[in-house]
Amino acid sequence: MNSRARFHNNPYISILKLEGSIVDISVVAVSCAILGMWDYRAAIVILAGIMIHSGCDIINDIYDLEIDKICKPNGAIASAQMTVKNAWIYIIFLFSTALILALVLSLILFACLLIGIIVGGVMYSHPLFRLKDKPGIAMVDMALCFALESIGIWSIYSSVNNDCLLVAIYVFVLIFSLTFMKDFKDVAGDINSLPIMLGIRRAATVCNVLTLLPLIPIIYASMKYHYLWLAIAVYSILIAECIKILMRDPVAEGKRLKYMMILALTAPNLIILLTSMAMSLQR
Repeated sequence: MNSRARFHNNPYISILKLEGSIVDISVVAVSCAILGMWDYRAAIVILAGIMIHSGCDIINDIYDLEIDKICKPNGAIASAQMTVKNAWIYIIFLFSTALILALVLSLILFACLLIGIIVGGVMYSHPLFRLKDKPGIAMVDMALCFALESIGIWSIYSSVNNDCLLVAIYVFVLIFSLTFMKDFKDVAGDINSLPIMLGIRRAATVCNVLTLLPLIPIIYASMKYHYLWLAIAVYSILIAECIKILMRDPVAEGKRLKYMMILALTAPNLIILLTSMAMSLQR
């Protein structure tokens, strides 16, 4: 087995589900783009955000252990590559490191990430709350965590103002509106999801409408930040493809729909950052 395979098969790496970290990166990207600032502190926030995100995912894996033994038997905990005790120790390490990094940068960032742990980790997965089993509330939960992350990164560079809140609203609406699409891929094994509650066709119609909501805050922001129009165009192209899939067969094309969803969540934000940086270089 080569070193790359050993790296990916290491349970302490595989359990992190790092592919989802691109959303953390895009949230920091759009915040820094509007601020017009980007330095090493942004990279630290990305690292802290990934640690919080990963720790919350591991909490979910712990409470879904019996389900995962059937549905995801190759998972680090479900396959017994990592014990539940070691998983909790790993969570404490991830959360502690992230919060220490956050506290060094900003008290507001620290508070935002701490709330994210409570809302996105404990309340999302713990049997006492189990917000993940309530589709609409689950998406609000996730959207709130990323919106708080945007406020936290903003607080490092500037005071929390109307522009900060506008970015947070945009992030919240973007995450909330698009993440329902991921449920179509797993509809066969779900017991509580939008497609299960409404039926495939009605859920697809709802998702079609929701894809338009993020255009409201970003078009409003473009009245002040004119360079956002390129990102609006990119987002429109991506959601057009999502809508096509939703109108055809979102279950059969569930994997492609989730892939397009992730692109729509991240690509416009990265475009905003790149455009902002390019404009800064021209000044």
